[in-house]
Amino acid sequence: MNTAEVQQTLAFAAMCVDATAKAEGCSRREMFRRLRDVGLMHGLTTRLDPLHTQSKEYVVDDLLTALHRLEAGN
Repeated sequence: MNTAEVQQTLAFAAMCVDATAKAEGCSRREMFRRLRDVGLMHGLTTRLDPLHTQSKEYVVDDLLTALHRLEAGN
C-alpha cells in the first residue's frame, strides 16, 4: 500500500469511528476501543473498497449492528 492509500484508509477509519461514536452517544476513544476489542477496526483498515462506496449512514448502521452482535457474544 502506498502512502496515499494508507492516508485514505486511516481517514476513512477515523470518520467511521467518529460517526459511529456520535450515533452511539459515546466518545471517539471509547468507540475506537470497542471496535478494536471485537476486531472491527482491523476490518475497517483492510476492507476499505467495499465499504467506502456506501453511504456514511449505511456504514454506521452496519458497524453498530456488528458491534452489538459481537459484544453480546463476548
